Amino acid sequence: MASELTIGGLDEWADNLEAAYDLTKEEQARITLAGAKVLEKNMKAYIKDQHYQNRKTGEDPHLADSVKSQGKNVDGAVDGTSVVGFPDEKAYIANFISGGTKHVIYDSSKFHGKSTRTDSKGNDYIRGGRRAVTGDDFLDKVRNDSLPELFEAEDAEYHKILKEKGVDI
Repeated sequence: MASELTIGGLDEWADNLEAAYDLTKEEQARITLAGAKVLEKNMKAYIKDQHYQNRKTGEDPHLADSVKSQGKNVDGAVDGTSVVGFPDEKAYIANFISGGTKHVIYDSSKFHGKSTRTDSKGNDYIRGGRRAVTGDDFLDKVRNDSLPELFEAEDAEYHKILKEKGVDI
């Protein structure tokens, strides 16, 4: 790039700037996929740290091992976006962990004479033996905590693409 501010230098700068913003959908997908890989890695690490149980899963992988990313949209088309998520058979488990499940009712006056049970604190409830899952909004936590690292990865991929194109910005 020209070191002086001349008409020729401005033209070269404008051409470089135009080339930097003129990215194909495949190049855009490469950039967003770099960020998606970071988010995938961080989601796997968080789930293994907070929600992993050492158990034999056989052929069925654990939720942490099911996180996937792809450089396509949810329909499988290349439009410059990338997605991170779970396959259909695991997504409902992630939803239970993220949102929680229905909590056990503790007001025996609402049971209208039905038999109730008592928990260890003396609270009455009607459906003994059921366990509610307290929600851990891990999807938003990981997404928000990953943003700086995600943007760095996307920026590095963007500069790599510009270097391949011979653009000096």
